[in-house]
Amino acid sequence: MLTSLLAGERTWDALSASEVATLRGLPQVGALIEAGRSLRSHDVHATLRFARLARYAADRLNPKELGAKPVADLRALAWVELANAYRICDDLPRASQAMNRSVFWSSRGSRSSLLLARIAVLLGALLSAQRRLSEAVEVLGLVYKVHALEGRPHLAGRALISMGQYTTSVGEPGRAIVLMRQGLDLVDQTRDPILVAQTLQAMLWCLVDLGRFRAARRLLWSSRIVLEENPNALDRLRVRWLEGRIYAGLCDFARAEAALLETRAGFAQREQVYPAALAGLDLATLWARQGRFEEVRALAQEMIVTFRALRIAREAIVTLLILQRACVGDGGQLLEIIEMVVTFLNDLERQPARRKE
Repeated sequence: MLTSLLAGERTWDALSASEVATLRGLPQVGALIEAGRSLRSHDVHATLRFARLARYAADRLNPKELGAKPVADLRALAWVELANAYRICDDLPRASQAMNRSVFWSSRGSRSSLLLARIAVLLGALLSAQRRLSEAVEVLGLVYKVHALEGRPHLAGRALISMGQYTTSVGEPGRAIVLMRQGLDLVDQTRDPILVAQTLQAMLWCLVDLGRFRAARRLLWSSRIVLEENPNALDRLRVRWLEGRIYAGLCDFARAEAALLETRAGFAQREQVYPAALAGLDLATLWARQGRFEEVRALAQEMIVTFRALRIAREAIVTLLILQRACVGDGGQLLEIIEMVVTFLNDLERQPARRKE
């Protein structure tokens, strides 16, 4: 029965009374929450289905049998995990509603610092998705202090790493590197190797954005084993993308081109439209620096066709048309125009509602 619900083969209304009863109980709710978390990086829609199941099961708990505060705590946890699932599925209005329900139940529970910190962490992620980045950093700062004061270094380190990631989005890559480095010193790296790999990758992006290409190359070399052990294929592609940008910054054009071509093709094969476009624009920058304007023009035309076919926002197509026309003649201001297109696409990728016409 649980399998058919998670696969979307059955609905709540189709459940019998005896089947509904099997979804009750504290252990079942906890198992559903953990199952949803484990799938977050592999299947976001399955994560949402598990989160809905957990929320439903938590709301069915009987406070008279189990105690009002334990039930309120579990409902708060189930609702905040549902909010996070909606967030990663780009449904921010429902994420906000679920977050409000979590806060409501947390105020009626035990007020456990661990639970409140978990809610705050996911609230920070939601605020970041809403582009309320300064608020997100502030919330994570409070989470860090709570875990540090109560002797939980791993969780304190995670909070610092998240603060660093949000600080990157605010436009302070230098401060972000410091925060993430401090976070890595605190986390138990054997407990969460994927977090370590993702943090190293984020630090590399910051170094590249700062133009510190030699430092980025040294960090890439020293962390190669950790980065390549990451099972996520998209993360490995992003590392290859970083290699391309680092080689470009070091004027090793041949290696940079090979890495960026591979990256763009890999993202396109996996239907990752925006990363493929951004990697393509890095390739366009590389070609423009070499005076290869006709290749930039052809690349822009290919991206225009793709964006039109996918009905991606018309403003994005307009920027690509401007880029294409700038390739005529001596390519004056071409690098500035490519930078403008990159900024626009980055902004569009962060705002799901604007992606379609």
